Amino acid sequence: GLFATLHLARAGVLVTLLERGQPVDRRGADIGAMFTRRAPVLPESNMCFGMGGAGTWSDGKLTTGIGKNSAGVRAVLEELVALGAPPAILVQGKPHLGTDRMVHLLRRTHTELVKLGVEMRYCAKVK
Repeated sequence: GLFATLHLARAGVLVTLLERGQPVDRRGADIGAMFTRRAPVLPESNMCFGMGGAGTWSDGKLTTGIGKNSAGVRAVLEELVALGAPPAILVQGKPHLGTDRMVHLLRRTHTELVKLGVEMRYCAKVK
């Protein structure tokens, strides 16, 4: 959803992005509380739901079965670099970002989307 939103917004389309969970910083606080204070798992702000989805708190490996050199994969990697990922991911055989970089990239993505006029609705479900 985030890359589609970026693409559409840059093309001049007015986009409203619905996210089931919390923004990345709020989500990080909720996940941290779950591990450090044994807080309950929140149904809408956890390892699976929230900005960036399940991949945000994964190990940050960028893998795909469609080939690293395909045009679509290359476009995503280039976008990640434009948002602050290390340029080395463009040439590494098995690019890796790590959770700390993913959170930073999601913050920058949020900022970019807001600049482009995207309406971000967090804790929103389509019924």
